[in-house]
Amino acid sequence: MIDLVLAAGSIAVLLGLLYIYVGNFRGLRSPLSAGLIVFAALFLVENLAAIYFYLAMSTWTGSGNYAIPMLVLNGAELVGFATLLYVSWR
Repeated sequence: MIDLVLAAGSIAVLLGLLYIYVGNFRGLRSPLSAGLIVFAALFLVENLAAIYFYLAMSTWTGSGNYAIPMLVLNGAELVGFATLLYVSWR
């Protein structure tokens, strides 16, 4: 249950960040702002998926059911971090 509360809190923070990043992008049109939008959006998708998988897996049985969803979530994180690294490096 704590996982759901933390994920919901993260979603609220990410929505606030997206609001700020989109506002900055409209004014600046910089690649860094665009990268930050992608970065925050991927983490938003990840947290929404985490809530879904947490609720869905609570009814599943067996330990192997967690491998693929966790791989997808970790992949989304990797893409998000790679995006941030790419725009920061430039």
